[in-house]
Amino acid sequence: MNDDTIELRQPAGDPVSLRAYAAPIAAAFGETIDDGEFDSELSVFEADRAIGAVDGEAWVGGGAAYSFRLTVPGRREVGAAGITGVGVRPDYRRRGILTRMMRWLLDQADERGEPVAVLRASEGAIYPHFGFGLATLEGSFDMERADLRFTEAPEPLGQVRLVDLDEAMGVIPDLYDRVRLDTPGQIGRSAAKWRAQMLADLGTHHGRLGPKSRAILEVDGEARAYALYRTKADWGDRGPRNEITVMEVIGLDPAAERAVWAWLAGIDLVARVKAWRTPVPHPLALGVRDVRRMGVSVADGLWLRLVDVAGALEGRSYEGSAVTTIELTDAFRPANAGRWRIEVTGGSAAVTRTTDPADLALDTADLAAVYLGAFRFGDLLRAGRLTECRPGAAAAADRVFETHAPAWSSMPF
Repeated sequence: MNDDTIELRQPAGDPVSLRAYAAPIAAAFGETIDDGEFDSELSVFEADRAIGAVDGEAWVGGGAAYSFRLTVPGRREVGAAGITGVGVRPDYRRRGILTRMMRWLLDQADERGEPVAVLRASEGAIYPHFGFGLATLEGSFDMERADLRFTEAPEPLGQVRLVDLDEAMGVIPDLYDRVRLDTPGQIGRSAAKWRAQMLADLGTHHGRLGPKSRAILEVDGEARAYALYRTKADWGDRGPRNEITVMEVIGLDPAAERAVWAWLAGIDLVARVKAWRTPVPHPLALGVRDVRRMGVSVADGLWLRLVDVAGALEGRSYEGSAVTTIELTDAFRPANAGRWRIEVTGGSAAVTRTTDPADLALDTADLAAVYLGAFRFGDLLRAGRLTECRPGAAAAADRVFETHAPAWSSMPF
């Protein structure tokens, strides 16, 4: 195989071309794409944001991006490239294809004025090489339903009702949008994303997780919360041992969320309750009698890349008034490297190049870790990921970058 024959190419937008383009990506993940899943992806796919690698006429790798709006601190939004479906055929690995595709995707994000890129990593060790930092954590839990007992039983609130896809489309996206700006890391969802993926039940996961259900909590006729979950039937010699896997619970207020969790804990025939992509810490941790029984695990959630340092930093909010100067390194996008002055007044920042002495020195990937508020400069200092050029500079920067809502991202992409 001659590396000189490998070139980057954008796929045509027709289904036949896109199936050929997707084949090496599926091979990289050891998966196949059935017709239902392909049609679902096609409904949200942005062909002009896809890039692949070809050897002659054979597709050997690919990657793409979605056009997102990302919530950042201060109930603000910035444009974000949602990197997705990145893979190289196993027999073409270690030949620089991934690096070339990632550079193309990030350059395109910059051209489109998106100051950040985000992704969910198949392997967490891969993407720091391209300047991505760990921007949110997410949890999961797996517990016996009998152990999901509350320290204080939630007050009865409204009525939970199962709804079909069409009714869900009229209710659930609005509930999500009403609270999305309260949580840094949450991503705006198109109507196509909601219908084709978040709320639809394609049957892809039926063998492993069971069919999907959509539940809404109504209080005095008003929808206040929802749950998306799957139910896997399991009947043993001693009776039913069904499992539910909760994909998302969102409420307009804590009482509504607690009421939904109480309802989920009371579903008949269920022996185990599992949950994915939950906030860290989970609200139930202080609400159940024995948190250890939850079996909580914590993993990486959203990874974030500062594509345009000044644009990204100016897009979020801050506390107080102060000037912080940072020295950045960025091996993958050297244009971001150098010294930056962050002058904060009235909750906003003006970010400019400077020759002033640096207060802090760090890599762009580590600045990405504090961008949404999941981590602090003090955390980077303790982890050996930051150099404090002036005593107390990390603590001072933490006061300026303070956030009042935990970062969390619940959407798969």
